[in-house]
Amino acid sequence: MSTRRTAASTRRVAATAAAALLLLVPAPFGPWPVWLPALTAAAVLALTALGGPAAVCWAAGLSLAADLGHVGENGPALLWMPVEYALLLVLTVRAVRWLPGRRAWWGGALGALAGPALPLRFALRQPHPLDASVAGLLIAAVPVAAAVGTGLYLRRQDERRTRAVDDARRAQRLAVAGDLHDYVAHELTGILLEVQAARLGGHDEAENARLLARLEAAGQRALVSMDHTLDALRAPDGAAPRRHALAELPALLGHFPSPPTLHGLAGLPALPPAVEDAAYRAVLEALTNVRRHAPAADRVTVTLAHDPGSGLTATVTDGGPAHPHPRPGGGSGLDALRTRLAALGGELAAGPLDPAGPGWRVEARIPTGD
Repeated sequence: MSTRRTAASTRRVAATAAAALLLLVPAPFGPWPVWLPALTAAAVLALTALGGPAAVCWAAGLSLAADLGHVGENGPALLWMPVEYALLLVLTVRAVRWLPGRRAWWGGALGALAGPALPLRFALRQPHPLDASVAGLLIAAVPVAAAVGTGLYLRRQDERRTRAVDDARRAQRLAVAGDLHDYVAHELTGILLEVQAARLGGHDEAENARLLARLEAAGQRALVSMDHTLDALRAPDGAAPRRHALAELPALLGHFPSPPTLHGLAGLPALPPAVEDAAYRAVLEALTNVRRHAPAADRVTVTLAHDPGSGLTATVTDGGPAHPHPRPGGGSGLDALRTRLAALGGELAAGPLDPAGPGWRVEARIPTGD
């Protein structure tokens, strides 16, 4: 790779040198003052071909210096003006597009100054310099304004593309974080609670065997969830996102040692996949929070209801009590879930089941478009 870059750079320098020499070919056939515009055009060409966006500063400086130093007749010297002018336009576009912050304004201003000043190099030496100067400025200002506008347009396009890439990367990170939180963290929470329960209470050999089987199954599900997350990272752009259906809820509830009660699944109509996935994730998040914050809850209920006017409602309630030692950290799951539901026009409500007693209630409402 380095060798190829070196070879390409060598060819570029050689081509630039050849083009600059070609520009100088007519100079020996004219009076000596033509060497100044010829050398200036060759130098601006080299800066355009080999320099970066900041090369406009050097090129504009050279062009303005040549304006001040020009002597002699205009005729032969006019040969190099179109080349120098076109190169200054190119450098102006590059400066406005690529230079950072205020440097872009300075570079664009220098290019915008040198471009219209170039015709003045010759117009001021005409028999009627005022008329020629005004005409030259008006004619030269239009392409310069177009160059600045083109640079600004391309700069905005680049910024939009950069923001789009950043937004896509952030969305991917959030999707991965969401999957890790929704699925892997759910299984790990179950494993942790099983281990804590085993440490606090004695188990006979049969109970130990069942405990180890549950831990193994939860670990395998966590690995499967991790594989799905990694597959989503490897998937090509535009691949369909991972989605769950409400028909998978009985299997999810069956992972609990004391499965929650499920109501309303059989009476649901066909729902959009995005709605079912959001409701599934809402139930999963609520059940994960029950495991974390109320592992001793004696009754947990999942209720699904559909109304053509208001859409689908998924409610998870538990009878408490809350864990005597609250788990530190966390709290991002419900916020992420609210964002997910809001994207579908839904909302999430969470609070005590009874203000005077234990228990908690999480309710997700999602419009279904019917």
